Amino acid sequence: MMNGQAGWESGTADDLVADALGLGVQATARMVTDYVEVGLLAPPRYRKTTQRGSDQRLFPPEQRRLFYELCRAKQRSPLPRVPHRTMIPVVLYMWLTDDTVIPAEQARRALRTHASATGISAEGRRRKSANQVVEQFAHPTATTAQRLRLAQLLREGEQTRRPDWDAVADALAAVASPWRRGEGPAEIVRGFGPPQMPLTTDQVGAIWEAKWAVTRQLRTESVPEGKLLEAREAARKDWAGYAAQRPALMRDAGHLAHIFDVPEDQEQMARQHVNRFLAVLAHALGEMRPAFQRAAERAHARL
Repeated sequence: MMNGQAGWESGTADDLVADALGLGVQATARMVTDYVEVGLLAPPRYRKTTQRGSDQRLFPPEQRRLFYELCRAKQRSPLPRVPHRTMIPVVLYMWLTDDTVIPAEQARRALRTHASATGISAEGRRRKSANQVVEQFAHPTATTAQRLRLAQLLREGEQTRRPDWDAVADALAAVASPWRRGEGPAEIVRGFGPPQMPLTTDQVGAIWEAKWAVTRQLRTESVPEGKLLEAREAARKDWAGYAAQRPALMRDAGHLAHIFDVPEDQEQMARQHVNRFLAVLAHALGEMRPAFQRAAERAHARL
């Protein structure tokens, strides 16, 4: 989207509004300010041109074009109103893959907005997301009660932002290996994923828990900038390795092969990048190890 800035000049907020209106997108100076506050745009640059004051601040060419492209994305959306938070992953994707457009200050605000959006989805969207998780992990013999229990815990955890990770882990294990509390040997637990990336449900829960802990820190912008940049470099290497392994992972994943599909649209690709970055950031912030330790303790207690 941002391959070079040829033909673009710096512009004031009024210039950005004019760009949007030229596309047929309604925009105001207040909208530009809102974009800066949530991280969709970087703060404009101060410029002093008179002895006693300054002229209207300027957005550099790359930010002006970014605003223009975001307006075009809004035009393409089927939604009558596009919430700011839904465009944040695209900005973060650009920051994760390119060093020339999104400065660190803007990325911090965008990450704060992304983390703050957790749990504010409509009930219908939360329900759909929870049901998708249940279907992904449920064994065919899992009971309706087991499935409903897991879906309820996932919805409530997202809505309240206070997931009961012990309960979620137990419910996830119950739908994935429903025989463990029945007639089968207690030590038999289903694994998931291809041979290169085997996971138990407790390990899946640990990843969720660690990423959730990271979102709490991002909401308060308490993650040091150095850690964000360190995690970004690690995430780039992680993604390159994942992209190289993706065909083999899809081939060996069986009925879960769809989770390794390459998205057809940029928005979904952006969300995949951001989700993997959060996992890498959880490692960088030391959240993964204790989460996996708690997962191991839960699994042991369940035997």
